[in-house]
Amino acid sequence: MNRKYRVAVLGLGHWYSAYNLARSLPEYPRAELIAAAWPDRQQLDAFAKTFCIHGYENYHDLLAREDIDIVHLAAPVSSLAELAIASAKAGKHILLGKPMAMTLDEADRTVEAIESAGVTCVPYSGLTRLRTADLKARVDAGEIGDVIVMHQTSRWSIAEDGPGSGKPGWFADPRHVPGGALIDEGIYWIELFEWMAGSPIVRAEARLANFVHKDINVEDWGMATFTCKNGVIATLEASWTINSPKKTAPSPKQNAVVRLELVGSRGEIIDQWFRSPGRAILAAGAADWVFQRQPEQSFSATFPLALNHLVECLDNKRRPDVTVQQARSAFRAAMAAYESAREGRPVKC
Repeated sequence: MNRKYRVAVLGLGHWYSAYNLARSLPEYPRAELIAAAWPDRQQLDAFAKTFCIHGYENYHDLLAREDIDIVHLAAPVSSLAELAIASAKAGKHILLGKPMAMTLDEADRTVEAIESAGVTCVPYSGLTRLRTADLKARVDAGEIGDVIVMHQTSRWSIAEDGPGSGKPGWFADPRHVPGGALIDEGIYWIELFEWMAGSPIVRAEARLANFVHKDINVEDWGMATFTCKNGVIATLEASWTINSPKKTAPSPKQNAVVRLELVGSRGEIIDQWFRSPGRAILAAGAADWVFQRQPEQSFSATFPLALNHLVECLDNKRRPDVTVQQARSAFRAAMAAYESAREGRPVKC
């Protein structure tokens, strides 16, 4: 019988992921939540009381516990590298928040620490790859021929920095994030581009703007074009421009626009979230489009997708399908896009 892993949450900055993980575990038989750490005592107490766990104001006091197997890093981005390095040194397996770092140097030090410690890390920037494994299988089977172009649209509402806060807080503060909507919403898809193309991104060109939230110090809209080494081209629009029903507050997910288009040499696939049926296939040799419903489990907030993948890797002693090295590669491409936007020219990655 497989063991039951003991999980702790480090940071409640990215409270969405912390609460989603905690809500999923009572019905998940392979792991249990036992502790959380966060310097804000009021927020920590609310979280700890809700889930009947112990709370620590100091991250390192929690990491000193020998009975914790896995840590979920949900702190603001400015703390992720430090926490990932400390967690690796403490021998904890890691669910790494996104984007993984503030700078490429921090990303490199994070990768080095995880590799040196020999712990297993599943980065949240690879979550979309786990959700679209069936889509990748269809592409690899040749249903649309060779992928030649990809388009991703990801328009959401701006995040809140706490339950019901009504303000973005650290999510839009350059002291705590390397950028705004382009990297916050787009990092998942940049990583997917390299995976779907089977080739690293080597060139980025981007533009940034503030269309709805003009009072924040990071962009609420970004558009980027990425070129992979094998010639595949990918475009990304990532934004916080959905402002219905409120300008600053999480809108219902069904208001978001999340659509991936894969253009192949002999067909196309359109994959759209929060719509049903959400997938359209024009297969090689087919006469017309076929519309299909998507599997629901991967999109359920009650199933810990990333944690489950990490647990399966630990139980079977295998490498994750999404790795910290791949997260670093996507982060490198994202930072090249920001450099392009600042300088007004394409940038080599």
